[in-house]
Amino acid sequence: MNNNDKIRIIPLGGVQEIGMNMTVIEYGDEVLIVDCGFMFPRYHMLGIDYVIPDTSYLEDKNIIGLILTHGHEDHIGAIPHFLRKFPDIPIYGSRLTLAFLRAKLNDYKNEYKDTKLHEVEPRNKIQLGMNFDIEFIRVNHSIPDGVGIAITTPLGVIIHTGDFKIDLNPTTDKFIDLYKFAEYGENGVLLMLADSTNCQRDGFSMSESVVQNNMTPLFAYEDGMIIVAVFASSIERIQDLVTAAKVNNKFVAFSGRSLIKFTKIAQDMGYLNLYDIVIPIDKINKYPREKIVCITTGTQGEPYSSLSLIAAEAHKHIKVEDGDMVIFSSSVIPGNEMAVTRMINNLFDLGAKMVGEDKKLLHVSGHASSEDLKLMYRLVKPKYFIPIHGEKRHLITHIKLVENLNGLDTKGFLLYNGDVLEIDETLEAKITEPIEIRNIYVDGKGVGDLEESIFYDREQLSLNGVVVANVVAKKNAAGQYDIKVDLESKGFTYTGGEKEGIINKTEQLREEGISSAIEAVRKLLNRNKRTPSTIKYEVREALRKKFIQIIGREPVIFVCLYMDHIYIEQSYNNNDENNNAVKNNIENIETENNNDEEKTKCHTKKKKRIKKTVAKKNTSQIKRLKSKKKKAVKEN
Repeated sequence: MNNNDKIRIIPLGGVQEIGMNMTVIEYGDEVLIVDCGFMFPRYHMLGIDYVIPDTSYLEDKNIIGLILTHGHEDHIGAIPHFLRKFPDIPIYGSRLTLAFLRAKLNDYKNEYKDTKLHEVEPRNKIQLGMNFDIEFIRVNHSIPDGVGIAITTPLGVIIHTGDFKIDLNPTTDKFIDLYKFAEYGENGVLLMLADSTNCQRDGFSMSESVVQNNMTPLFAYEDGMIIVAVFASSIERIQDLVTAAKVNNKFVAFSGRSLIKFTKIAQDMGYLNLYDIVIPIDKINKYPREKIVCITTGTQGEPYSSLSLIAAEAHKHIKVEDGDMVIFSSSVIPGNEMAVTRMINNLFDLGAKMVGEDKKLLHVSGHASSEDLKLMYRLVKPKYFIPIHGEKRHLITHIKLVENLNGLDTKGFLLYNGDVLEIDETLEAKITEPIEIRNIYVDGKGVGDLEESIFYDREQLSLNGVVVANVVAKKNAAGQYDIKVDLESKGFTYTGGEKEGIINKTEQLREEGISSAIEAVRKLLNRNKRTPSTIKYEVREALRKKFIQIIGREPVIFVCLYMDHIYIEQSYNNNDENNNAVKNNIENIETENNNDEEKTKCHTKKKKRIKKTVAKKNTSQIKRLKSKKKKAVKEN
């Protein structure tokens, strides 16, 4: 064994946050990756679609494989972006997990047709590289075919639980393989990475069968249509709902592109029985309203999800009427509370009867509660452990929970994304120097081209609106500047004070704002300070002060300057530090800007001046050469 060969564990996502799960496991020069998911944007990440892990650290590494624990988006959602950088990496996962991944990759047409996907079953063993032997272990979760993984390295065994819970009475015949976890525990486990999501909940996680037992009598409702919101990939939950509808002689319609896609995949693969009671969503008006169960996406209040469209009265086929029942068979992901609350209020306004937000037995989690975790640690008995898949409060609670277990000698490590846990040949573990990573934001077709500062700008625009000042300064026949200023705005009104004075206040603000801007430009021109930066800065300051004085509000101000056939545009945010920096640097750049301006305005003179300068330089050089030649002759 090389003394430099060490195990290195590096989370690139999924710790101290919910989502974007991705973990790097290194030994020697070989790198194994577990999961590659995305994260839904948090409340302050205005305008973006989702967040993916930063994989720049991996660019010069020997990646031997990507292992997937299950098919949820927070574990597979970033793979299309990953494959653009690492197209030849083999991917391993269970049958349904790879089916969901194929469907995602197919959305990109033929871009990923050569991707190497390898299907595995629980208790299958594979070898990757020279240092990793891997076995897949069945677990229970809110999606079928979830697995944990046991990774045998030259230094010892690493267990990654994936997302799991212990369900001793599932709705299928697929039980968590506690025997296999215990077997590894008996033989010795060096390190375990374990799910933290529900570690703050007491007791064991409830069985999925509880939901089915409670949904069936609820679906006997006859006073209107039933609408149920679920996660699109929660196949076992969808089976519960379809079964409850069949028992009550009702028809089922699916709404939501991802929901329709996933249910078709699951049905084709034998994971879902629809009992021939499914009807197209555009045909629901042909059936008695009380006989319809609509299963939709939108549990998190996503803006264009089916339930959000229903709540906004914008859905093409589903309209809520008095007496309709809306059921939330889900929990709210941290950060989405406001969006969900707003959607629920809108549904109440439409006359819906809401069920679910106050009835826990219509949803059970797919994650381990405190007693599930205790049992897992008793079975596996790792020397070290890392809590993953959770916010900081979850991870800290997880560590305290495990370290307080009597008779269990184990040590936990609290990691941030980018932290490195290193285990050397003596089996000593320590946190070493972290790697540099950042969030990669996906915004339309843009990937990774946004910085954190953009959210401040977007927040300012959303809170204060924007005013564009178009400034035109042109010389007249007398050699004086004629100055005109026009103001345009979006998301900002020129009103303030009492309602009766709105019109007068608007005119006052426009007139005084324009006058102050013109005066600022005129002063600069009279002092011969005509640099674009100076003019734009002073116009902005004049407008800002006038807005605050009259209406007490400060929008984002853009200044567009038209001056002697020059068009210059510059935007400012309300960051005082940046503005001071601009002001402090004005004098430093005036000379350069003045030179540029004179060159632009006097192109012909510039040419003549350059010719004269060159001629003078050439004459001077010739004189110096002649002088040197004469001097050399005299010396000789």
